[in-house]
Amino acid sequence: MTDSARPSAVPIEGEGSEPEQAPPLDAELVEAPRRFDGLPPVEHLGRALRAASEAADPAVAGRFLILTHRGPDPDAIGACEGLRLLIEKGFAFRCVVATHGKVHRAENVALLRTLDLDLEVYGEVDVTEFCGVLLVDTQPTFRHTVVPEALPVVAVFDHHRSPQAEEPGAGPPHEDVRTDLGATSSILYEYLRDMEVPIDCSTASALFCGVRYDTADLSRNAAPLDEEAYLSLFAIADRQRVAAIDRPPLSRGYYRHVSRALETARQHGPLVVALMGEVENPEHVAEMADFFLRMKGCSWVVAGGAFEGEYVLSLRTDYAFGKAYPLMERVLGGEGSFGGHGHIAGGRITLEDAGLSAVKSVERKIRKNALAVISTGSDDDDHTAPEGKRLDE
Repeated sequence: MTDSARPSAVPIEGEGSEPEQAPPLDAELVEAPRRFDGLPPVEHLGRALRAASEAADPAVAGRFLILTHRGPDPDAIGACEGLRLLIEKGFAFRCVVATHGKVHRAENVALLRTLDLDLEVYGEVDVTEFCGVLLVDTQPTFRHTVVPEALPVVAVFDHHRSPQAEEPGAGPPHEDVRTDLGATSSILYEYLRDMEVPIDCSTASALFCGVRYDTADLSRNAAPLDEEAYLSLFAIADRQRVAAIDRPPLSRGYYRHVSRALETARQHGPLVVALMGEVENPEHVAEMADFFLRMKGCSWVVAGGAFEGEYVLSLRTDYAFGKAYPLMERVLGGEGSFGGHGHIAGGRITLEDAGLSAVKSVERKIRKNALAVISTGSDDDDHTAPEGKRLDE
């Protein structure tokens, strides 16, 4: 285990931002709970937890490990905190939340520090001390997620669509994946609400930030349950801390990457492509995708950068252009892995080597595939995309 449970035990360095506007929300506030074998979700989860505990060695019975994807964002962190509260106060089991990989984005760093969250570093956790693992804001098939082979996956909570479907019956005992929701934190809010577990100020603040940032203050991919969670949690959250998380100081490295992105970005009609070569941290890619989508005349963005042996991609679309998930599939052209929901998608391609030529080769393919989406002409003609223009032209 780590020698400290404070956020300083989690490697952090960072930047941040999020945009967008959306159609009006439905008037209905409360989403009816989904059913699992005829049971409410929270009751079905309780059965899965008790079964895993009873099947385990008595030395580890009732002790669960909560994990999320590498480099967790506010929704992942908030949902983990909500699940921690549910496990400990709702079901009276023990649990540990562990993270894998550095936290980079400024809002994410501020969230950990400001709320003083009790997180462990995955690499320093002894997985043999637990009877099962619960995954939050991710799924076992996602490449950016580490799942210990020695532990059974007892439950999964997520709102992303996965390109790799499990075989029928091969999933975990409890699987709650809702692609119609804007945030996984909303799912955990519902469980806490239905089990009538009082939500403390710190957990409410973390859950609120999860809903807030993944839905851009209910303006993006938000469902009625997201709205209910947002409003209910905001009433409990520490507003001063939430404000401090929303506008943290930015490092000089953030502005270097803004400059690099502006230099490399090219606009092809409604598409902006910003492929930045090597980046200091992968969150800059998502930040620049958000940044360019706000530009007048831009309907979708493909941003990318190489980081630690992978080429990281972020794709954003506006509400007139369409969904991001199928576009990411075309941009990747069968390479790498990806996921997404609504107007946001992300992908990763493993680089053959760390050399510049490998990065440039991947970027050429990505640009070609993205331009093919907006190319014009009939099947008998040469397809052409609008000529790329520098942003200072």
